[in-house]
This record gives sequence, structure tokens and C-alpha cells, in this order.
Amino acid sequence: MRDILYRELEVPCSADEAWTHVIDPSWLGEDGEWDAVAGGEGWVTSEGDTRYLVVEEVEEARRFVYRWASFSDEPSRVEIELEPVPTGTRISISESPLQARAMASLCAR
Repeated sequence: MRDILYRELEVPCSADEAWTHVIDPSWLGEDGEWDAVAGGEGWVTSEGDTRYLVVEEVEEARRFVYRWASFSDEPSRVEIELEPVPTGTRISISESPLQARAMASLCAR
């Protein structure tokens, strides 16, 4: 992965209900588990590839951030944000390579 991936969608449910799905690793693969607290660790297996992750930030029903990597993909950082909207909840997901984030912070100095 070299580019930042971004996806936004609206779901017809409350942020609390959407949150229960966001912190359930089953939406990312066939099997997995993680501890959805800052500093928590876990894994997800999809199509025979296992990704290992570390949770960075958790704001219940608002924000979930983690870093993950596998032996076949470069590490990346995923940010998931939930925002109540009149029709339910807007979920914004962005994933960026850790190498790109490190280069950007060096250039900002």
C-alpha cells in the first residue's frame, strides 16, 4: 500500500450500535480477536493472511485507531471515526502507510 485509502458511509443506526460492529474484528476477516482498549493487541485472519495489530486510541462510540501489519503487507495506521447524522451514523475510515506518515513528520520539522 502506497496511498492513503479513505472510505465514508452512512448507516441507519445509532453511533452506539455502529460502535459494537466497529470493535468486532469479524468484519475484517474470517477469524480474529483484539482487546479494544488503548495499548490492546490482536490479530485478524483473512484469505490465509494474518495481520497483527496494536490499538492506539479508543473513544467509545466515536473513534478507534490501530496500527496493523502482516508478513506480506507493509504496516499501516487505520482511523475509524463515527459521527451522528440525522439518518443514523456516518463512519469515516482512513488507512495510511506508516512509512508515509513518518516521512511527512520529518518534512514538517
